[in-house]
Amino acid sequence: MFTGYLVGGALFAIAQSAAGVTYTESQVEFIVLVGYLGPLLVMGFVWVKNYGYGAPLLVGTTATTCWFIVYFFFVHDNPANVGAVTGDGSVAYTVSVAALVAMSLVTALTGTWLWYCESDGFREAVDNAIRPTDARE
Repeated sequence: MFTGYLVGGALFAIAQSAAGVTYTESQVEFIVLVGYLGPLLVMGFVWVKNYGYGAPLLVGTTATTCWFIVYFFFVHDNPANVGAVTGDGSVAYTVSVAALVAMSLVTALTGTWLWYCESDGFREAVDNAIRPTDARE
């Protein structure tokens, strides 16, 4: 799951370079810090079985990255929007952005499942939201 996320990010970087996409504001910094370094650090927590920090941070970084990519590369009008990119690499760029969104979602959902399985408090909160305690009795 996380390997697919990293591969999607690498394909995105290659396609961005091939298409000659230019970024605005702090898009590059956000992608590098929150999109790549954040999840990589978080996977260190998961690797050493520190699920108390690892799982929620994995969900937070990948879900935030997914939102950022959808908004800035599909919705917001800027030079990095898939609709604004033209030329030889535009199709590869569009596919890589879609793949990165998909892998971000898969990674966030996997992190949510890990968090649900490993955290009694989170599991109880989810269970109470889905089926309140009053309804169980």
